[in-house]
Amino acid sequence: MHKYHSSLSKRQSRPLLPPHSAEMKSVVVAAVLGALAVNASPLQASTAGMMYLHPKITPNLLVDINTLNFALTLEHVEVAFYTMGLRNYTEQDFRRAGLPAGARTQFLGILENEAAHVAFLEGLLGTRAVRPCTYKFPVDSPKSFAALSQVIENVGTGAYTGAIDTLSQQYITGSASILGTEARQASLLASYVNGVEGWGNPFNIPLTKNQAFTLAAPFFVDCPSSNPPLVGVRANPSLTFPSNSNPGQTVSVEFESVNSNRKHFAVFLFGLEQIVVPVNKGRVTIPERLAGQVYCLISDSPNGVTDGTTVAGPAVLQFQYTLTGEYIENR
Repeated sequence: MHKYHSSLSKRQSRPLLPPHSAEMKSVVVAAVLGALAVNASPLQASTAGMMYLHPKITPNLLVDINTLNFALTLEHVEVAFYTMGLRNYTEQDFRRAGLPAGARTQFLGILENEAAHVAFLEGLLGTRAVRPCTYKFPVDSPKSFAALSQVIENVGTGAYTGAIDTLSQQYITGSASILGTEARQASLLASYVNGVEGWGNPFNIPLTKNQAFTLAAPFFVDCPSSNPPLVGVRANPSLTFPSNSNPGQTVSVEFESVNSNRKHFAVFLFGLEQIVVPVNKGRVTIPERLAGQVYCLISDSPNGVTDGTTVAGPAVLQFQYTLTGEYIENR
């Protein structure tokens, strides 16, 4: 095993400044991004085990069931996350933390939306639906809850964007409707709650199931043994950037590779683009034009990244701007 160690500090938790402040710094989700180092997950999938669902089940229906259960798995995470935050923090807690009036009301509305998404997917899947797991989230304050909510909603948007074309026609409209709501929620959390621009690119970033699962897996503690496996879905090894990374900088990154003799490439997912940058002795130059929530993976191919060429990641990077268009430097 070969390991590149960052010469800079890993992401550390720091509070967000009040939205719309002239001294606004970046919404770096420190505890979140540090926690997204991949550990063994109770959802780590096998490639067998779904044919028992129905003796006459077809391959297309198997794919639909797997994708719908993948979506339901992420929706269960969101319901648990918002339930936890609303149980732990009052409106006064959010206001004392510098968040805007009505932030808790917005979180409550998002929880209701996510619960409706769960009910919709469970209605489609019936007895084949996965049940909720137990979870642990790296949240210790109203601000870290608000910051993580923005990350989670963007990951959910990317997961639906990437998975929707695997579904049969009859499931696309409902899934696209959920996708639209997830995107609106992500933008609301960024702009109203956290005081930053709600997008960084005209296009949502599509995430593969493995990429989205890698980002969600650290939240899982235990799952019901009766849950069907997410066939073909697995978590990738972790990739870590220093917390003070900014576009245009060359930084040290940390990841593990089973083949240290192969060349590695950092692939930045930005809208519908894959921007490929060589890794040189564990160092990566971040492209200058990145903005918003961006993802980076390490690939062993110079042509971009697929699940088959992935070495590590994705890592979440946030290159954010104030609502007046000023870049918020990560420090």
